Amino acid sequence: MAASNQPTYPHLPPKLILMSTKAYFSPAHTINYLKSLLDPSSGIIPLPTSDILFGLIPDFLSIHPCAAILSEHSQSTSTSSKHPQQWPLHLGAQDSFWEPTYGAYTGCTVPAALKTLGITIVELGHAERRRLLSETDETTAKKAAAASQTGLIPLVCIGELNAPDLQGPMSMAVGNAMSQLIPQITSLLSAIPLHAPVIFAYEPVWAIGAAQPAGVEFVGPVVQAIRQVVSDFEKKQGRTGQTRIVYGGSAGPGLWSGRTNGGNGLGEWVDGMFLGRFAHRIEGVKDVVDEVVGSMA
Repeated sequence: MAASNQPTYPHLPPKLILMSTKAYFSPAHTINYLKSLLDPSSGIIPLPTSDILFGLIPDFLSIHPCAAILSEHSQSTSTSSKHPQQWPLHLGAQDSFWEPTYGAYTGCTVPAALKTLGITIVELGHAERRRLLSETDETTAKKAAAASQTGLIPLVCIGELNAPDLQGPMSMAVGNAMSQLIPQITSLLSAIPLHAPVIFAYEPVWAIGAAQPAGVEFVGPVVQAIRQVVSDFEKKQGRTGQTRIVYGGSAGPGLWSGRTNGGNGLGEWVDGMFLGRFAHRIEGVKDVVDEVVGSMA
């Protein structure tokens, strides 16, 4: 998909830590949560390196007050800038409509409106929206195209439905997963401009909300296969946009470093973490940030 008027996009650094509050928090709770993240006593912000993108994806009602807090915080620091890319963390949205700008779309939120509030990332295609709202690969691709057209970065959730049978060959388990993942990946890449960045959040549907994340011994080879699909598309279609792959699906402290998995850390395979309920505690966020920062030392 070519763009006659190419927008500019935020840069994607090597590592990403993203958090979604889903619909767990009230707006007041979300505001207090953000203030806690920004509080120097939390030991999280400022991050010690610019090679990590740190992002919060709140509910829609909380976006405007969160943007105001981040803008005010930036003005009170040495950056003295209102520009969203100078904020101490990136602000995301949990969805957007497939038309890029304003119109008669009752109940929908268009990317153009989100961008005015400082949104840089839009989460799309989450398994819960597919299950509850009947979203599909097609609607996700249309939404990603509109977001990209507006200069936002799509954060696209991909994942297979069924848990793998790890009693058989790993190659078969990975192949079964990829049979569901490949259409999700290629339909998305085909919809956005070749120069547009994208983040894929690999979230095995069967692992979302589970007590434990999917095992690294399975996730690692799947992510490797996802990268190969992206690489093949780049070679065939001439894609030049940045691509990052993060892991979600009950992701939490200890997974990146392998501290909770006998030393088999996921950080060897993915570009970042997409945190859900395990980030509801500030201490949990701090643990993950410390793990990612420590792996880059």
